[in-house]
Amino acid sequence: MTARILKSSGKSLLALCLLSSSIHLHAAGSGTVNYPNPSMPSYETDNLNGLPSINSMPSSVQTQDKKTGDNRSPYMSGYPLTGYPQQPGYLLDDNGYAINSLDGKPKLPPFTDYVRKATEQTLPLFGSRLFRNPGNAFEAADGVQVNPDYVIGSGDQLQVKGWGMVDIDLTLTVDRNGAIYLPRVGSIAVAGVRYRDLQATLKKSVSRVFNNFDLSVSLLQSRAVQVYVVGHARQPGSYTLNAMSTLFNAVLKAGGPDDSGSLRNVTLMRDGRAVSKVDLYGILVNGDKSADQSLRDGDVVQIPAAGPRVALLGDVKTPAIYEFRPGETASDLLHWAGGLESAAEGKELLLEKSVDNRFVNLVRNQNSTQGLSAVALNAGDIFRLHVPGAQAVGVLRGDEFVTVGGEVKQTGTFQIRRGETLRQLIMRLGGVDENGYVFATTMKRESIRQMQQQKLDEVATRFERELEQNASLKLAKLTDKDTIAAVTAEVEGQRQIAKKMRAIKSEGRVVLELKDADAQAKDLPDLELQDGDQVEIPRRPGTVYVLGAVYQNNAFIYRPQRSVGDYLSLAGGVTNSGDKSSTYVLRADGTVASSDSGGWFSGVSGKRVNPGDTIVVPEELNSGSWTQSLKEWTSILYQFGLGAAGLKVLK
Repeated sequence: MTARILKSSGKSLLALCLLSSSIHLHAAGSGTVNYPNPSMPSYETDNLNGLPSINSMPSSVQTQDKKTGDNRSPYMSGYPLTGYPQQPGYLLDDNGYAINSLDGKPKLPPFTDYVRKATEQTLPLFGSRLFRNPGNAFEAADGVQVNPDYVIGSGDQLQVKGWGMVDIDLTLTVDRNGAIYLPRVGSIAVAGVRYRDLQATLKKSVSRVFNNFDLSVSLLQSRAVQVYVVGHARQPGSYTLNAMSTLFNAVLKAGGPDDSGSLRNVTLMRDGRAVSKVDLYGILVNGDKSADQSLRDGDVVQIPAAGPRVALLGDVKTPAIYEFRPGETASDLLHWAGGLESAAEGKELLLEKSVDNRFVNLVRNQNSTQGLSAVALNAGDIFRLHVPGAQAVGVLRGDEFVTVGGEVKQTGTFQIRRGETLRQLIMRLGGVDENGYVFATTMKRESIRQMQQQKLDEVATRFERELEQNASLKLAKLTDKDTIAAVTAEVEGQRQIAKKMRAIKSEGRVVLELKDADAQAKDLPDLELQDGDQVEIPRRPGTVYVLGAVYQNNAFIYRPQRSVGDYLSLAGGVTNSGDKSSTYVLRADGTVASSDSGGWFSGVSGKRVNPGDTIVVPEELNSGSWTQSLKEWTSILYQFGLGAAGLKVLK
C-alpha cells in the first residue's frame, strides 16, 4: 500500500505525515469515501453518532468487535422496531362494542340501546368495525416509498453516494444535533429539511469544496417517533411508531375512538397548538387520505367526544349509527351508508322517521333520491329507508310487506300473513288513534297504478288527436283574420289543457267504499293485501273544499249541519259560466256523489257532507267531441281517486 501511494502523483504533506506515523485508516463497513487525491484517507462511520472517526485498531480486531456486539440503539442501527406498547386485552362483539367480562354481553352506549329498543335491531357505530381486532399492528410499513414531505430528524439513517470529482458511498446517521458529517466538507445540518429538498441541501454544501460532481441521497432507515393518543380513545396512551406513520395510523394503533369518541373531528396537536382537524369519514367513506397528517416526535392526537348522532336502517348497504355535522342531510346519510341495496335500486323509495315511537313518512320518491337533501338531521333521529317490493338479503322467498302510515297505533313496514286483509292488519297493529279518520283511508297498489296510468295515457292521446283534427277542420273553413286569430287562441288554450293532462299521474288508489265519516277500523273491508301495498289513515280534517265555477275556491270549516247548498253559498255561489246541474261531491273515501246518484240536490237541508269532502262545480261546456272528451277526462279523474288533485292541475 505504501509503495502504491509513493508512486502516485500529487502526494500531499498530510499523506506523508500519516504514513510516517503508521496510522491505519479503515473504511466504514457499509461504504467508503474516495477523493481524486490519492493521499486522501478512508473513514469509518462512528458507531454512536454517525461522525467519521479514525480507528487505530487492526482491522482484524475491528472485525471481531463488530461480530461480538453493537452498542447502537435499534432505531439508529437499522434493526427492526420492537417493543411497541402492547394493548391490554379486550373483546369486541360483531358490532364493535366492548363485551362486559362479567356477563358476556356487549355494553351498549345509551343511544345505541335506545335504537335497539325502538327498532329491535342493534346497530354498530359507523367505522367501529375497523378497530375490532386490537392485535393488528396498524403501522406504516418500513419499506414504503418515502413521502417527499417527510422531515429529516435525529436518528434517520441516510445513504449518500457521489461521483465525478468525488467518490462517495457512505451510510450516515443524523446525530442528536441534527447534522451529518462528510469528510473534507464538514458538518451539514439536515434536521428539519424535507426529504424532497435533502439532495439539493447536500449538493450545495459539497459544492463549496468540490466542482464537477453529482450525488444522490436516500433514506435507509427512518427514526422512531413517540406520539400520544388522548381523549376518547379506546386505548389512550403513548405509542412508538416509525416516522412514516400518520395520524390515522396512530388512531388505529390506539384501537380507534371508544363508544363516545368522534371520528369527525380528530385533532393533531403539535407544540401546544392544533395543527390540523381531520374528518376520518373522508377516509372511511371515500378512501381520501389527503387530509391525513404525517406525525412528528412528541405529537398529540386528541380524539374528542362524538357530536350528535342519528341512526339509519332499512334497505341500505351499511345500516349503522352515524355522527353528523351541522348542515348535513339525509342525502349525506345515504352516501355514508353506501347507497341503496342492489335489490332496491330503481324502485320507489320511502324515507321514514321515528316520531313518538312511530315511523312516519317523510319522503316518497320514484327512482330518485333527490328529495333526501331536503331532510335535515337532528340529534337522536332514527331513520328507516324502505323500498317496497325490494327483496333484502336474508328475507325468505314468498314474504310480503306492506307500508302503514298515519294515525295508526303502529306505523312502518310490516310483513303480512298469507291471505291477511286490510281490516285484519289494522286490528293486528292495535287499531287507529283517536284522531284517525278511517273514512279517508287511502290504499294504493302498484298493479292498480299501472292500469290506471295506461288508461290516463290512452285518454290523453285521444284527446290530443281529436283536438288537432278539430282545429285543422275549423281553421280550413275560415278566411277572416280576426276569426282565425280567435280560433287559434282557443286551440292554444286547449293544447295547454292537454299538456296538463299529460302531467297527471295515477296513484293507484283503491276506493274502499266506507259508509260515512263515523266509520271505524272494524268497518274497513276485508280486502286481501298484496306485497307493496301502501295504507295511510290520515288525521281527521276540519274542512270542506269547494272548487270549480264558484266565486271563491277555498276550504271552509266543516259544520255537521251544513249542506251542499250552504257551502256553495259560502263560496259566493255558482258563476254564470258554471253548470250547477252537473255539481258533484268527491268524498274523502274516493267515491263520487252527483245529481245523477239519487237525488242529492233535490232539497237544501239534510244533505250529508263529510269532513274532507270536495264539492266541484264544473264549467258549462258546449256540445261536441272536444267537450265530451273533457267531461270524460274529469270523470276518469274522480273515478281513479285523483279528483281534487287532478282538477287543481287542470285549472
